[in-house]
Amino acid sequence: MTDEELKAMETVAGAGKFKAFLVKAVAYNTQASADKTAAEQARIDLENRYQNEFVPEMRKVTTDALRATGEAARLKAELEQARQYGIVPEPPAAVDPPRAPGSPDPNALTQDDLKRFSNNQSRTLITLNDLNAEHFKLFGSPLGNTQEIVDEAERQRTLGNKGYTLRQAWEAKNNVPAKREEISKAERQKEIDAAVAADRKVQAEKNGSNPNIRTGQPSRFSSYKPSEAAGGKEPWKASHSGNERNRAWREKSVAKVREAMAS
Repeated sequence: MTDEELKAMETVAGAGKFKAFLVKAVAYNTQASADKTAAEQARIDLENRYQNEFVPEMRKVTTDALRATGEAARLKAELEQARQYGIVPEPPAAVDPPRAPGSPDPNALTQDDLKRFSNNQSRTLITLNDLNAEHFKLFGSPLGNTQEIVDEAERQRTLGNKGYTLRQAWEAKNNVPAKREEISKAERQKEIDAAVAADRKVQAEKNGSNPNIRTGQPSRFSSYKPSEAAGGKEPWKASHSGNERNRAWREKSVAKVREAMAS
């Protein structure tokens, strides 16, 4: 706002209300800045936690699984050799045909399984990070208890809803569609209020009685020609008396009457 607009606003609202408005505006700006700082810090904390906790843990799980797979294969090979020498008895007959020594176990985790597990975990963390940002945008606070959302998605998939996602679980838990509709209505109402305020301002500037906010309007005499006005080229010098201003008209009327009577 310009200095003139601020001065006009102070004149209309009064010094007390105007100062209170400025105090509220500064407080709102300070709060908005603090909320932004808090949201940024929450994002940084989540990223740090992902890098310092989740990634090392996933690497450890992958390494332990690979080590366990190798150790299991070694022990199985040793057991098979011990059975060949009669050190340990043969296992009971299995329903499935026996595998050749050293062949991969179809039930054991493979490299592809571990890779898929790692990719799924990464996608889950990225999705939760995106949901946290969207949750803060809608509700003004970080997303909490993410494990409940993950558990609900897994429960739905176990029940047969294979396409159920983390986003769907988050939306159902927090009634996100209703919140979005509420925000949309508030934004539309804000636009309507702004349009009404702008129209009121225009009307006050055009028709208001306060000289501090009323703006000048084009004169309806902008194309005025002095020669066409009564009183000659300088009508402002004409008499202010109605009788005097109408003298020319009366004289012309009397002349016309005399002319008519003479004829």
